[in-house]
Amino acid sequence: MPIKRKITNTQNSMSEAEEKVANYVLAHPQPVLNMTVSQLARAAQTSAASVVRLSKRIGVAGFTAFKIELAADLTKQNIDIDPDADITRNESLSVIKEKLLYNAKEALQDTVDQIDPQAFTDVNRLLGSAKQIYIFGVGASFLTAQNIAQKWSRIGYPATAMNDLNVLLPAIANGTKRDMLWVVSNSGETPEVIYAAQTAKKSQVSVVSLTKLGKNSVTAISDVAIHTSLPIERRHRIAATNSLMTQFMVVDLLFYDFVSHHYDASTRALNQSKHIIEQYQTGK
Repeated sequence: MPIKRKITNTQNSMSEAEEKVANYVLAHPQPVLNMTVSQLARAAQTSAASVVRLSKRIGVAGFTAFKIELAADLTKQNIDIDPDADITRNESLSVIKEKLLYNAKEALQDTVDQIDPQAFTDVNRLLGSAKQIYIFGVGASFLTAQNIAQKWSRIGYPATAMNDLNVLLPAIANGTKRDMLWVVSNSGETPEVIYAAQTAKKSQVSVVSLTKLGKNSVTAISDVAIHTSLPIERRHRIAATNSLMTQFMVVDLLFYDFVSHHYDASTRALNQSKHIIEQYQTGK
């Protein structure tokens, strides 16, 4: 993952002093390459210890390694992308193709790089023991909820996707410790999703969340939180392209991991699902 993305992906969890260093690096990357720890600290109006802590927070082993990664980022040949818009007036199809492909590669790679294996293990444990799995999302996130329900239903797990609180709330209000609510919200601040998670907690229903990386209200409520990369915010966002794509990637990774650890039962159920669909399609 490019070091600039490592910084932006973790800014929500930085101290005020660390954020001063981060903002200076993002604004003045080239001069930073020739600075010492003390010089960067003075330029960012903070301490040398904050510079060192920032390196550790983003997973880099010291300031020298930090500068090496930063130099590598600056030498990469990137396409010319308007940082404030998904699309601009009268763009050629070739530019749109390059832009979308570039954004997709960056978003997917960043998402894969920040996956927490322990969180995957914890989610799969809850999924494997759940009596009932409710998946809730609104807007574009409901597409991800449907994707989750379709996958786990095919291997014999009682998974239901919902986007209506009036339907979900009675179900989880009468839920038990053996039930599970999986909520999907890119921002982690969707009011309906927050309310659903709070209600589930009151009923002792386990809550799993899928949001973008960083602090948010939904993650704070969850028993287990999994994340996509933190997307680059654009002034004119015309579609949930990257957020949906990265959510689908996380779901795919989690599903394959789950099937791998429940291989015999899962493949048997998948074959049964395939067989019954083929019977319907052929009329036999």
